[in-house]
Formats: sequence, C-alpha cells, structure tokens
Amino acid sequence: MYARAWLVAAILAGGMSLATGDLIEQFAGFDAIWEVGVSGLQSSYYVDTKANQSVSGPTTGYWLPELGPDRVTYPYGIGQVPSPGGAVGRVFDEAVLGLKIEGDNLILQLAGGLNPLTGYYDDGWKTWYGQGDLFLDVADNAGVRHYALLNAWGRLPDGTPITLNGGHFNAARSFHLTGGPERGSLEGHLIRLGSDSHVTIAGGTGAYTPSIAPQGLDLRVFAAGGLDLGPANLTHISLTDFGQTWYIQRWTVSLTDLATQGGFELTLHASPSCGNDQIGGRFEIVPEPSSILLAVGGAAVGLAFRRRV
Repeated sequence: MYARAWLVAAILAGGMSLATGDLIEQFAGFDAIWEVGVSGLQSSYYVDTKANQSVSGPTTGYWLPELGPDRVTYPYGIGQVPSPGGAVGRVFDEAVLGLKIEGDNLILQLAGGLNPLTGYYDDGWKTWYGQGDLFLDVADNAGVRHYALLNAWGRLPDGTPITLNGGHFNAARSFHLTGGPERGSLEGHLIRLGSDSHVTIAGGTGAYTPSIAPQGLDLRVFAAGGLDLGPANLTHISLTDFGQTWYIQRWTVSLTDLATQGGFELTLHASPSCGNDQIGGRFEIVPEPSSILLAVGGAAVGLAFRRRV
C-alpha cells in the first residue's frame, strides 16, 4: 500500500519570488520544481539541465537523467536561435511541475505559459504551437516502464483541432482525438508507452532545424501511440502571476497503475511543441511503513514521509 507515502524532489534553480503568491498557492502541499524566474533570452534548458550526463535523446528506450545546470549546449550561444527570447520566449515557459499523494492516488500538476486548450499562434513564424504531454518514467525492481499523461489538444474557437508545428504532430493529434475505443478521445488519459514510435519529438516545421538544434535535450513532446490505461481526471485552470498568465493542468492517477509493489523512482518531463523550454526532475516514491512509529516532540507519529536529499 502507498497509503500516504513518499518522497524526494530535486528542487531546481529558478528564481521563484516569494512575494507573489497566487501560483505558489496552487502548489501548496506539493513537492514541486520551480523555474518560473527563467524566461526571456536565457532558456530554462540552460538553467535546468544537468552537466556531464548521458541522455537518451528522444526515445523511450532508456532511463533519462535528472535535470540540472549546464547539460545543454547551444550552437550559437544563449540568446541566439534556437534559444528562446523576449516576449515570445515567455509564452513557451514551463513554470512549475509538482506532485503529491492523496490516499492511493498520485496527483501531478503542471503550470506553463502556453494555453493547452487553445494553443498559440505566432504570426512571424506562421505556425501554431501547443503544450506537450507529461511523460513519466517509472523504475523499480521490475525494470523501467514509460507512460504519458495526455494533455488536451488545442482547438480554434469553433472547436476545430489545431494543426501544430506545420503538421509535424499530426500523428499525435490523431491519437489524442480519435485513438480511443470507437475512435473516441484519449485526451486526459494515462498511456503506457511501448516503443519509440509511440512518441513524437520536437523538430518539425516551425520548430528546430537539425543544423541549429541544441544538444542534450529531452525532446519528447506528445504521445502518438501506446496502451490506454483510462482517464486521469484532467482539469484546467488559469491565473495571472509573475506578470503573466499561467495555465495549470492537473492529472490524478492510481499509484497501482504505475507500480504494483514497493517503492519506485519517477522521472517527469514536459515541453511545449516547439521544444524551446522543458521542465522535469526525479522523485522517489516510498511506501509507508505503517507499523513503524517515530517519536517526535514527545508524541508518537506514523512515519509517513521519507526524504532523500
């Protein structure tokens, strides 16, 4: 049982301002990664990726590393294409990623600057962009398994699904909208990924070109296939803080859908479809040793939390 258990989060550098509270309040009780202070000419790829670590690239076939400073290099330097900059860069910011356990459920929450329900159109690039899915990598004594929590697919005001990045993500759009039973929507569902072909990556028309792509990135953006494990109760809200509007998605999944015994390590990753920003990190899920009591301040309390720094 995971009755109330866990965990560790690698808190990444991010310039969070404690004077602004609206976004912080939405993550009260979560173990969260913050990087909302990173926008404009310095991409959070540079601030929140890890130095000297091997990476799997776009595939689901390997265990991905934690993120931390200096893992990523840009061919033309920070502030140059494709490192995002100015007002447009802020649209693509991934701001906060958090998770917590309630009962036997794992709640995951992502806040970013791009509205997943409507997408974002840049007139200069003549292309639509969208908020990517949330990818989960689970490692335990049975091995490594890969999942995606599907986001909503962006739509025009008349309800027409948007074609993102010049059509590069059409396979993912089709999977999200018609990949379910009787060609029903899979938006908001938990998906078990079985091969690299089940994932689409940044790099299509309107995104990076191979000659100027930064090195060392996790390029996974959308799931385009896999095994449907059912709805994950996706909800959306938005608020204004840090001088801009943030869009918050929340998913709720059963812990037993991810692992059936013992503790496990969980790596998370999310990116907008352009690939200009990413957020992620590694968490440890620890089952509650319900029979163990810990004396704190003269009172006996259940050892409900375990942290590893």
